[in-house]
Amino acid sequence: MRILAITDLRGATERVPQILELARDAEVGAVVFSGNIIGEDARAEAFRKAVATGQPHQIPRSVLDALEEEAVKAYEAFFDEMGKLDVPVFVVPGQLDAPKRLYLQAALDHEVVEPNIFMVHRSFALPLQGYNLAVAGFGGGISENRREEQLAQVYPAWLVEFALDYVRHFKQEPMLIFHTPPKKGVLDRHGDEHIGHEIIDHVIKVYHPRFAFCGAARDGQGKTHIGTTLVINPGWLKDGKYAILDTKTKHVTFGQLPEPEKAQAAAAQS
Repeated sequence: MRILAITDLRGATERVPQILELARDAEVGAVVFSGNIIGEDARAEAFRKAVATGQPHQIPRSVLDALEEEAVKAYEAFFDEMGKLDVPVFVVPGQLDAPKRLYLQAALDHEVVEPNIFMVHRSFALPLQGYNLAVAGFGGGISENRREEQLAQVYPAWLVEFALDYVRHFKQEPMLIFHTPPKKGVLDRHGDEHIGHEIIDHVIKVYHPRFAFCGAARDGQGKTHIGTTLVINPGWLKDGKYAILDTKTKHVTFGQLPEPEKAQAAAAQS
């Protein structure tokens, strides 16, 4: 089976039709999305300031309501489009995909009406048909002790292992999806920073998934092994990056989508 891995759309909705076309042309058997449907906005900035200063956020209620309304539209549009595929689509939220309650409402509503959508944050999906793989995940950012679900989705590190404890009872091999990358190699490289967290490395070592996927780090496109687990960061979809994994050979192809205007021009000429 071929799995298309994507992450960090970050509001670049022009990339979604390209991904739908790619998934069909590449004849993938599943799609994995590691979070961040929406991009940076005033809520993300307010969260960073609150962390830095220790003071509550200062966003007026009317502004917050407007930002949340736009976020809901983005969630609905993304899941509507992913629902057009005829293969399973496994998703976890990114740190920017807030507030949690509205993200979960959109995701779970689409699980009901779009049978190929599976939101696996702190949850799991039934084994992939014909494959001995069960899919589970944990999305959002990770902090040492902070939890935030209104301005961002950020969770304390201890919760990751606690929330995935059920994985040890899987009869199938696990395949795990995270938003936060492990603190390993290049997968967590974000400009001059490394933004991974040791808890991801730890969880992978504890549960030994066959494959793991992550996102968040803009310059982290690549793969590495943690023990026997092949870990993949496909790079930001906003930048046109993606990865395709062949689960049989474990070969990973990293790709770059053309800029949308170039793709439209090529389609018009063909």
